[in-house]
Amino acid sequence: MATLNTLRTKYGIVLSIIIAIVLLAFILGDQLSYRGANQEIVDEVVMTINGDEIKQSEYYPLRESYSQFQQMGEDAVADMTARTLLYNHYVAPALKEAGVIVAPAEVDAYAAEFGQMMANQLKQYGWPDDQIIPMVQNQWAMESLSAEQSIAMEKFAQMFAKGVYVNRLEVEAELRAEALTFDGRYVAVPYSTIANDAIEITEEEVEAYYQANRQENPAYDSRVVRYVRFDIEPSDEDKAALEAEVKALDAKVKELGANAEAVKGAVRTAGGKVGTYKTFASLASAVAEAFEAGKSYGPELTNDKWEAHYLLSDVTAPVSYDFEVATFDNMAEAEAVAEELKANGGDFDKLSEAVDVATDSRVLANMTEAQAKNFVNAAEGSIFAFSDNGVPAVAKITALGEKQRFVLTADVEKPVVAGEKTIRELNHEVEAFEAAMGEDMESFQAASDAAGRTLAAVTVNRNNYNAQMGRMAGYIPNSRQMALWAYGAEVGEAKRFSIDGAIYVAMIASVDTNKYAPRNDMQIRQALLVDKKYAQIAEQLTSIEAAVEGAETGSFAGVKFADNTLAEGKGDAKLVGAIASQRETGREVKVKGNTAAYIFVVDAINGDVDLATVETERTPLLTQRENMLLQNGSTILASKAEVEDFRAEGTM
Repeated sequence: MATLNTLRTKYGIVLSIIIAIVLLAFILGDQLSYRGANQEIVDEVVMTINGDEIKQSEYYPLRESYSQFQQMGEDAVADMTARTLLYNHYVAPALKEAGVIVAPAEVDAYAAEFGQMMANQLKQYGWPDDQIIPMVQNQWAMESLSAEQSIAMEKFAQMFAKGVYVNRLEVEAELRAEALTFDGRYVAVPYSTIANDAIEITEEEVEAYYQANRQENPAYDSRVVRYVRFDIEPSDEDKAALEAEVKALDAKVKELGANAEAVKGAVRTAGGKVGTYKTFASLASAVAEAFEAGKSYGPELTNDKWEAHYLLSDVTAPVSYDFEVATFDNMAEAEAVAEELKANGGDFDKLSEAVDVATDSRVLANMTEAQAKNFVNAAEGSIFAFSDNGVPAVAKITALGEKQRFVLTADVEKPVVAGEKTIRELNHEVEAFEAAMGEDMESFQAASDAAGRTLAAVTVNRNNYNAQMGRMAGYIPNSRQMALWAYGAEVGEAKRFSIDGAIYVAMIASVDTNKYAPRNDMQIRQALLVDKKYAQIAEQLTSIEAAVEGAETGSFAGVKFADNTLAEGKGDAKLVGAIASQRETGREVKVKGNTAAYIFVVDAINGDVDLATVETERTPLLTQRENMLLQNGSTILASKAEVEDFRAEGTM
């Protein structure tokens, strides 16, 4: 036991996490095995990585180790779990073969550097020292789970970047792109000079084009989900009941008059709240006007929400307070020390018994009501005992911020929502729909028609992920659970979801498991039209002097590689690129542009490239490419793994 205590002290939170993971794995293993003597143990495959099967018994303990951190959302937890498994089963072995190994000493050094960085940041933001250590430990608890990955991938990226080489021609091309400009002439023949119906495109050509280019458009496992939405809306009865409730509260508050404590109790009992002191300037203009007139605000119905605000206290007080503080085991002891401190002139060092004294600062707007009542009327030098979040303490005010007008209010904000009876009736309607919807789209459509409901649809892709909103089913916000269900569901499966004040009943209408995006005939035909029109026009563009129907002539000057068009927006990026790649004048070149066929000739190349600077310019270009690889090296390596993901609802 002494050894375990030593380890806990030395390694703190990291050891705690390891113990938690081991215990969780033990419990999970117990659950998997304790199914009765005659039951088969089911340890399903969650995903495969290069042929390695990742089963639930491996996946869930790891996922649980990440989910303990509340600041990580469900999507982030699932992604981090998958990333760690990818590292364990593919990246780490590959790095080991390449000679990249992370030693324990490197993790220790990383931990020390990370802790120092976090502590410095927290100090800059004014956090007190006694709070910094536990905050750093908590942050490291999460960081430690991926510390080895971070170190290994950085070492790999550095090694990978060292293999970068920039040859002389690449440096010269960079210098040319920056230094040279081009003057010349061109002829443009818009594709619109040839009618679309004059071009024949066969089904065979469309299919051949699709097969030749489909790898440029990979697809993801997708499902078309059809759904009926039942909005949970308040009835007239619900609206009338809520109005009566807030007006009854208002009448009671008016009866209580100046009895602030009774007003607080009445408001809290009715579901309102008493917050912290806030500046008068921060009040909504209508509320401020009511308070200035000596009245309360409301009840008012605005945007389907009843609001009422009652003024409890109106003071001019310092914005912030700096103070010395000492904590004690009980309030009686704190009050005794406060009296002794007042008697000796406020010197903690002259107390009859020594105490640990810290410095602290608080902002009035961030204090609880209980804390604020001790500070709001305090002056510099004031001494008092108070409860600091449940800890008995004694404070001596050492400095005050500038004064502002503050108010303490009791606030009622009640949205107009459906009552229990309304929700119960809607659920009966939903249940009736579910009983009639059957197991195919034809009966689902018939049930929606009979219920007078609109049948809508969304397409759910496995790669549907938004950094801000997480995984979604098409365009429906907060529809993560619907998306997760759809990923693993088959045609005809149906399920009910409650999302943002509405009930959705959804059914899988179709499943697309193609590896490539479906054939887009309109897009392909447009591309073939351009190809065929260009081929016809190019035959006539024998020289820049040749007469071609619909041709437009023009000139260009000062064209650079970085330009997207010629002067006045003429031409396009393909034409500019062809011009800027020329190394000699007088040569006629044809270009298949986006909207026209071109032929051009460069008459003058302006500027000069000093080839003597090639070697000196190689280093910054090499550094730029190394930095790019440092940023993308880990992604490049991980993308080489073959991953199949079978995670179903709730595990993505």
